[in-house]
Amino acid sequence: MLDAKHGGATVASVRDLKVHFQSKRGVVHAVDGVSFDIRDGETLGLVGETGCGKSVTGRSFLRLLPVPPGILAGGSVMFSAHEVCTGCEGTGCETCEGTGRKAGQDRSVNLLGIPSEDMRRIRGDRIAMIFQDPGKALNPTLPVGAQIAEVFLQHRTDELIALAGLPADTVGAVRRFASQSPRLGDGWLLSLPGARAQRRRVEEALATMVAGALAETQVPNPAKLMARYPHELSGGMRQRVMIAQALACNPDLLIADEPTTALDVTVEARILELIRNLQQRRKTSVLYISHDLSLVRRISDRVAVMYAGRIVEIGTTTEVFANPRHPYTRGLMAAVPGADTPRGRLAAIRGTVPELVDPPAACRFCGRCPYETSACRNNDPFLEAITPSHLVACFIDHPAPSGERPNYGRVTA
Repeated sequence: MLDAKHGGATVASVRDLKVHFQSKRGVVHAVDGVSFDIRDGETLGLVGETGCGKSVTGRSFLRLLPVPPGILAGGSVMFSAHEVCTGCEGTGCETCEGTGRKAGQDRSVNLLGIPSEDMRRIRGDRIAMIFQDPGKALNPTLPVGAQIAEVFLQHRTDELIALAGLPADTVGAVRRFASQSPRLGDGWLLSLPGARAQRRRVEEALATMVAGALAETQVPNPAKLMARYPHELSGGMRQRVMIAQALACNPDLLIADEPTTALDVTVEARILELIRNLQQRRKTSVLYISHDLSLVRRISDRVAVMYAGRIVEIGTTTEVFANPRHPYTRGLMAAVPGADTPRGRLAAIRGTVPELVDPPAACRFCGRCPYETSACRNNDPFLEAITPSHLVACFIDHPAPSGERPNYGRVTA
């Protein structure tokens, strides 16, 4: 799955990912054979309706699924972690050309197969996630500054100790405490040699790092904001805190799971612009999960369309939106109101999403598709290349007539 525009290194390769959930009705095949690549520095939009498996796919990268009932039933998520430049410790210098990374020092790991301890080192450091609802993702009992500080304590101990001017052998003590403590507080400072004399220096260094992370998100008066609790902030400010926490360690991959759903349009635009600017400056790859086609079109380099636990179409944003080839993709686009849409009438895809408990070996869009044939009812389509960068899982290559929308039926608003 190559993209002509982004022909560089692959940050993550998902192959035949399968995630199931146990239920009283049987085993739900929430994600069933998903494969795609995320290239270095690109934004891949993962789009589809509610319940199609988008968020489950994103959470699988970080193994944040509830087990049970969740089951990682198969497949792999290969992640190529960049090694941090030793000359600048990830901040960017001439040697690494401002990337903060060593050239040619990547190592690939299967995120689904590594030990939990190794996963904890990657989670929040090399891969970070912005969740849909910051009000639920942030801890209501801790100031937001303490929650961002936890990321630095876990993953940037060397930088913290150096900034505080403490001896290098202090790093080991801090790391041991950080790895053993499920919830970090001021207690770890007391484990340092001569801690009471050095405590203020460490606190000041940590505050500097947290304030710098918040300043990156363009919040006013970061030092004052650090002492605030999540419930004291607006939705937009809470989301900026989440972004600061996610990008604190300059991750190679950022997973954004509908981060602007709870925000109004004006705040949404500012948050999207903020993510885009930080991504371009830090050369971070982004997996952007959304059900909003217009938003995905605006921010993504490539788009993957997901339906009933499968990727049904993937390609460059230009290809997918200018020439959608899967009937489901066309149906989604037809449902977006346009200037020519009759007043009071909206397009809708007929039927309902199929049951994902023991689904049949057939096209999952069968029964809703206006181009359905016997081949669709008896065979399971797989992704095939229409162009080198545009893949579609459909037995019928049936483009819509030029300038027309396919007739998927009409419903009264």
